[in-house]
Amino acid sequence: MQHEIFDRFAIALSSICAIHCIVLPIAASVTPLLMSTVDHGNAAHEFWFHQFILIFVIPISIIALAIGYRCHRKRLPIILGGIGLTILIIVAVFAEQLITQQILSHTGETVLTVIGGIIHASGHVTNVLTTRASHATACSTAH
Repeated sequence: MQHEIFDRFAIALSSICAIHCIVLPIAASVTPLLMSTVDHGNAAHEFWFHQFILIFVIPISIIALAIGYRCHRKRLPIILGGIGLTILIIVAVFAEQLITQQILSHTGETVLTVIGGIIHASGHVTNVLTTRASHATACSTAH
């Protein structure tokens, strides 16, 4: 189904972000050479990477969830996708201030980003499965 492309792309972007947040710190701690050339805690790196990914995630997610909703009329995918997306946005926009104020650590930022990404991806997986299960007439006009 063509409308699944948006959901699959949103899932892929969430996965890329999660992989970035998990793999880079591990690689940096294991490889001293990498540690000297890449500063994972660098605010500019984190800000630009997360802002760049969000430029794509936000519109793709909205389109995918809206198309799915038109087909199945279920709120769960929108709620899950929205909660995950909100967590991702909040962490991307406010993490540095929260870290500076010692409300959040760099590890906490990573954990929240991964949790947000998982919830976000779950919303899109639910959207795909719910759309497939739906036999609403709107589905045929949505793609």
